[in-house]
Amino acid sequence: MVKQLNKAIDDVISVITNSNDYQQCLQLKDKMEKNQELMRLIDDLKNAQKEYVKSGVGKEKLDSLEEELYQYPIYVVYMEHLGKVNDMLSYVEEDLNDYFYQLMN
Repeated sequence: MVKQLNKAIDDVISVITNSNDYQQCLQLKDKMEKNQELMRLIDDLKNAQKEYVKSGVGKEKLDSLEEELYQYPIYVVYMEHLGKVNDMLSYVEEDLNDYFYQLMN
């Protein structure tokens, strides 16, 4: 049973990591990392998000940084592919949650 479960998990991981969307994310991330200005904006956005979560202020700054980031086509395409990868992960999570819920009840 455990071997079957491990094999199934490995298969799911393989499907996701071999998907076009995941591969595109990796390639685009490599390209983005070569653009210092883009990486600075991404870091600024992450810091602003942390500050917003802590204090609840700075929504305008977040919106401004996101707007600025979306001026970079590579970032837009990256986020589209990342969204699809996250959807795949979400589907797997939901299915696993349902499976274990039914198993336990």
